[in-house]
Amino acid sequence: MFYLQNNATSLHRNLLILAVFSLFLILGIRLYQLQIVDYNRFAGIAESNRIRVVTQPAPRGIIYDRNGQIIVDNKSQYNVNLIPFEVAKNDSAFSLLSDILNIPESEIQRRVKKNWRGNFLPLRIAEDIDFETLSELEERRLELPGVMYSLEPIRSFPRQAHLSHVLGYLREIDKDDLQMIKNYGYRPGDLVGWKGVEREYESILRGKRGFDYVQVNVHGQEVGKVQDRHSVETQFGNDLYLTIDIGLQAYAEQLLENKKGVAIVMDAKTGEILTTVSKPDYSPGLFSGIVESNVWNELLNDTERPLFDRAIQGTYPPGSTYKIVAVLASLEENILAPEATVRCRGVYKLGRRDFKCWKEGGHGRMNLFDAIVNSCNVYFYTLVRKMDVNLWARYGKKFRFGELTKVDLYGESQGVLPDEPFLDKKYGKGGWSEGNKLNLVIGQGDLLVTPLQMVRFTGALATHGKLVTPHVGLQYMEHGTSRFHPLSFSSADSIQSISASSWEFVEKAMYDVINSSTGTGRAAKVRGLDVYGKTGTAQNPHGEAHSWFIGYSKEGGRTLAVTVLIEQGGSGGGEAAVTARKIFSYCHKNLPVETGEKEVAVR
Repeated sequence: MFYLQNNATSLHRNLLILAVFSLFLILGIRLYQLQIVDYNRFAGIAESNRIRVVTQPAPRGIIYDRNGQIIVDNKSQYNVNLIPFEVAKNDSAFSLLSDILNIPESEIQRRVKKNWRGNFLPLRIAEDIDFETLSELEERRLELPGVMYSLEPIRSFPRQAHLSHVLGYLREIDKDDLQMIKNYGYRPGDLVGWKGVEREYESILRGKRGFDYVQVNVHGQEVGKVQDRHSVETQFGNDLYLTIDIGLQAYAEQLLENKKGVAIVMDAKTGEILTTVSKPDYSPGLFSGIVESNVWNELLNDTERPLFDRAIQGTYPPGSTYKIVAVLASLEENILAPEATVRCRGVYKLGRRDFKCWKEGGHGRMNLFDAIVNSCNVYFYTLVRKMDVNLWARYGKKFRFGELTKVDLYGESQGVLPDEPFLDKKYGKGGWSEGNKLNLVIGQGDLLVTPLQMVRFTGALATHGKLVTPHVGLQYMEHGTSRFHPLSFSSADSIQSISASSWEFVEKAMYDVINSSTGTGRAAKVRGLDVYGKTGTAQNPHGEAHSWFIGYSKEGGRTLAVTVLIEQGGSGGGEAAVTARKIFSYCHKNLPVETGEKEVAVR
């Protein structure tokens, strides 16, 4: 009998035992990590293979005008989505999708890369497919596991009026945006209000998405709903009501068609904007869903600047409409007696320079009242020579020129109201002269205003000093309760330092601007309606002068302030005044006359 001799030493035996023990220890630690420490993560992955979360987008609130007419509604479109993990198993998926959707395979792959948020999260590859494409996708569903379609609400615009700059548009959230607003429940691919009331009232209009939980098999095919998870119902956004009168809006847009300019109508007592037109504009339907890059680039590069809201962003010299500020300063500070006359020969000489009146042969002798009615430049040149530039600027500041109006629209400009420090900074101390003052008093030079500032100024003249906050938001209706909530704005301010007699003097003169045989605003006269106004012609270095008209009408308890600007429209007494007359006439015939004064709510 043979015996094998065991040559292993106790050291070898101990090392072997230690190695086996270490191996089992490592396996035990790994099992503990997989089953205990990382349980939630791997359970989530397993659930992702079994359960598909189907998002139900929430329709945004409907937008109405002041009379309950729908301005912005929702309609549905079919979009195509895919789950990357499931599609990756199918080598022919992209080629088949390319044939069905009529989109190059490379473009589909680009969209997958752009919209990828994780292997198990659906991403969008096509929007607004037609019914024929939808039917083919349904027929070939077994060949395309992980490919699905969804029904999503997008904006629709049933009215003829564009109102594009007021409504604004939606934009798909990018990665940078998401970092700022992800705590508010937004996700990549969501649409967010980016301009206009869609932006300003995003929290009111935005709904809350819902969720369905669907069980899928190993091929990514739906096999039923998950019983142990409850769906989350979609919550609609709240409906928003605007101060806009959509009929007046459509009419004013028609008046400015094929022009560059602005028309604004505002309730002088409340600040409610009944219409605001900025031309050129764009069709809001271009932004009903996700905007294609070529459409966006075309709008951005358009030399007519249709995306630019001239009503709140455009800054212009106001021309002779601004002479009213110097009138009030003169009356209150006793600078030049109203009955004192100045002889206008058509030109005012300052040193070697000639400052012309708009009437080449001159107006003859003019007192203050006549100078307003006839818009005599020479009278105002004489007046401002007796006035300190800071005094002139101080009266402009009473009307909040050079400041934001705080309208509930994004991107407002504040304009420029020059005073001595401003002129010193721009031209150097001693670098400007009396000639600058002569330009400023007739609304030229460094003075710049927005049309919205001018309509608020007009409202202040109409109400003898009430400064309201212009706004387009009126109220919203809360879904679920159907309760209406009025939107509130800063309370109206009042200019206390101007006497009643000065307001009345200006009002009488503005009435004669329209109704006198020599008034520059005669073209704005409306039979049966009291209209008060002031025209302006603003010199334009790039072409013909801009045409301005500011004015207001009083009828019953309603006072409407109107501002019209026609770029390169020539004399203010021409095209701008004619347009204003048509607007006043429309309001007189079509808008209900209100009795009693509304109060502006305080925010």
